[in-house]
Amino acid sequence: MRDQNIKPGRWYYGLAVLVFIIGCLLFGLLLFKKLNGLMDGLTRITVPAETDITFSQPGTYTVFYEYQSFVGNKLFYTEKNLAGLECTIVSQASGSRIPLSPTSIDLEYSFAGRKGVSVLEFTIEEPGIYEFSCPYPEGKSEIVLAIGQGLIGKFVRIIVGGIAIFFISAAIGVALALRTFFKRKEMLNRR
Repeated sequence: MRDQNIKPGRWYYGLAVLVFIIGCLLFGLLLFKKLNGLMDGLTRITVPAETDITFSQPGTYTVFYEYQSFVGNKLFYTEKNLAGLECTIVSQASGSRIPLSPTSIDLEYSFAGRKGVSVLEFTIEEPGIYEFSCPYPEGKSEIVLAIGQGLIGKFVRIIVGGIAIFFISAAIGVALALRTFFKRKEMLNRR
């Protein structure tokens, strides 16, 4: 009895592995592209500085201290622990000062040559231009702050989407391999 006459063929096992590998590649690609986009979407400033920032959406924003970063062509490697940073945010439209507070959730990241930790958060009620000022103490190195909105939710959605792709491809691969195994076994038993 020739094994080549048994249907489905053994190549279906290879197809099951291929489906799994493609799922793993999509998982990796999704994580890399989306996380990179998430990091690139942050507004980066160097301090000490006083700069105008346009916030186009109302909501809560997080300020990250990037102790390893780059802005333009300049690389920054500073101490991970930060002391003495006092920032203010003032609405140009109303002149009102926006309260800043320590972050409610400690976040830390290391991605694409950048390392950062959450330090402050604030809430913008109205979109517009805001003056962001951080007179960092004299004698301290210039540092990078990165500001973004909704990062936790975006990060969770990226991770959940990537994991879903991984598990769906794994389930399809396993289902295809098991179906092939049981169909081949059934054909062998009939002979």
